[in-house]
Amino acid sequence: MRFELWLDESGDFEKNDQNLRLNPSLVGGVLVRNSSIDECEAENILGKTFVHFTDESGDFNISKLKALKERDAEFVIFQNAERVMIIDSNTTYLNVLSEGIIQLLLQLSAAYGDFELDILVATRKNVVEGRGIIRPEEYEKRLRERIIVGLARKALTKENDWKYKIHFDDARTNKKLMLADGVCNTYLTRTSTKFTAEQKELIEDYYSSELVFSFFEDNVEKEILRWITEGNLSDAIFQIYAEDGLDEKDYLLELALNRLQKLDDHSKKIQLSQLSSKIYTLIKIDRKYTFVKPILVDIQENLLPQLEEKAIHSLEFQLDIILFLYTVYTHLGSTKAEAQDQLFLSYLPQVEDIMTKFKYYNLHKIRKGVHEKNMLKIGSAIDDLSKAIKVFEELILMTELLEDESLSGNKAKYEELGKAYGTRGQAYAALIHENQDYLRLAINDFDHAIEHFTVLNDKERQHLYKALAYCEGNKFPEALQQLFQSCQVPFNSNNFIELLDHLKSHKLKDVIYKFACYFKIMSYAKVNGQDTIADSMFQALNQVNLTVEFIRKNYSGSHPTQFILWYMASFSIARDKRKLALQYIDEAIGICDAMPMTAVTFKILQLGMLAEKSSLFEDAQQIKKELFQLYQDLKNEVTVSANLEYISFLEGLNEVTIAEQELKKLVLVSKGLN
Repeated sequence: MRFELWLDESGDFEKNDQNLRLNPSLVGGVLVRNSSIDECEAENILGKTFVHFTDESGDFNISKLKALKERDAEFVIFQNAERVMIIDSNTTYLNVLSEGIIQLLLQLSAAYGDFELDILVATRKNVVEGRGIIRPEEYEKRLRERIIVGLARKALTKENDWKYKIHFDDARTNKKLMLADGVCNTYLTRTSTKFTAEQKELIEDYYSSELVFSFFEDNVEKEILRWITEGNLSDAIFQIYAEDGLDEKDYLLELALNRLQKLDDHSKKIQLSQLSSKIYTLIKIDRKYTFVKPILVDIQENLLPQLEEKAIHSLEFQLDIILFLYTVYTHLGSTKAEAQDQLFLSYLPQVEDIMTKFKYYNLHKIRKGVHEKNMLKIGSAIDDLSKAIKVFEELILMTELLEDESLSGNKAKYEELGKAYGTRGQAYAALIHENQDYLRLAINDFDHAIEHFTVLNDKERQHLYKALAYCEGNKFPEALQQLFQSCQVPFNSNNFIELLDHLKSHKLKDVIYKFACYFKIMSYAKVNGQDTIADSMFQALNQVNLTVEFIRKNYSGSHPTQFILWYMASFSIARDKRKLALQYIDEAIGICDAMPMTAVTFKILQLGMLAEKSSLFEDAQQIKKELFQLYQDLKNEVTVSANLEYISFLEGLNEVTIAEQELKKLVLVSKGLN
């Protein structure tokens, strides 16, 4: 494909760009294919031997643009939209010119691959020195330097053959450059009284947004085109799906996938692996589940089928995406995780490499255990995780049979085994309200998990789980010791302020679960008559001016905010602050009520909150009625995935027959679902 680009300028790169009432100065002109308009045809379009469009009427401008459009010409604009001044107007002009050409080259490459571009540039008066013109050699040297730097950033683009040449002429004699002047002048004065309202609408239609470039361009679509051209396909595809409301999504995705399709298998695998890593980062580090979920859904429903259609073999990438969305659904406690589980199992048998299959088998077992725990299939979760733990332990034993010194030495650690132990420990912890023996089992699992983790954050998380388990078992000194250990703060009963100062020194989102644990221990201790501990913890909160309201203002997540509010409601009830308790519990109920019925855990919590709220009123029939309506709705919606035996004692009861004992039990079991 061959193109010609004729470029002139309009405006003053000094006066225009310092006067905000004027449109910014620009370089622009005409882009045509295959020399479709020669010098003679250009003169025929002009209808004169000399034209300076500044002196012409709006009707004249529009007629010439229309004639160009009828010949399939496109209008290109490079504008100093940010009004950046670099050293002087000459330098600013050269930067706008070079940056604009780079961006056009990138766009043409993304769309056409191989191409030739013949660039004709109008010579320019040396505005700084006040006389003469800027020498063509200076133009070319600067342009080529800038273009080379821009193209040097590309990767995996050797298959593309870019050819461009630059030459110069005088816009006072060259008819093509006169037409370029018309394109520039019309765009520069498009908002002026030179044009009627109808003509202004035509101008807007004539100038394609894809060919209007700004100096220091930050347009997302142009950035994606740049990434595609540079071979950074993982960034491009990720941004295509991450950018909400992208106008050219289908077009850009087609460009990216066509480029991906041309790579060899190794390069394809690298690009898709990099894309997986970006999503993994969002899920595992940023925890932006609400942001990443629609991206993953779109990728699973839209991108994966297109990869298959284009014969881009990507089984590991497919498993990653399915597992990532599975992870998000389990973090949200959603029944939609069930479909992900089945989808994952349909793909796993296709994996041929045994070690790759084993890796994904391990990841699936842990995720399935979390899902079953969320769906209140506690027994099933424990059984499945126990099977996985047995396999993982035997794998470690197998390394000992190899009798290889490189595999001996320090105690073997296996992160996936640590995750399995930690997840099973949480399942045991959910049963502590039934039998204190489960506390011992939970703590034992958390200790095993700590042994297999090497990253400090992972170990701290297990100490936090131990704190929550001890709290469920009403062992508050032990719970506090584990909370302090999770924060790497020395523990004694008098340094709650030191702990809170430590937490406040971190970003709230990074320590929100530790705050939730603090509120839980304080609340449980107060409810169970351990006033010394509870009151000391509450006093410390007041001394450092840390309130629930502060957390609500600075943390937007639903979880674990709903727990913090509920803990404060229970704490307030124990202090006989019923009005304050009602305020907290209504906020907590509101968070849970806003969640879809598929968020089973939230709905079980809401049942418990309603049960505790009923204790605040002598006549609580309406609240109990809401409770049983929610229970019925829950049964109707989620019986496919969820096992409601966890709260089966509600079966057969209603708002009239439920006793205080059952209400207290509902509070107890639902609070145990951390």
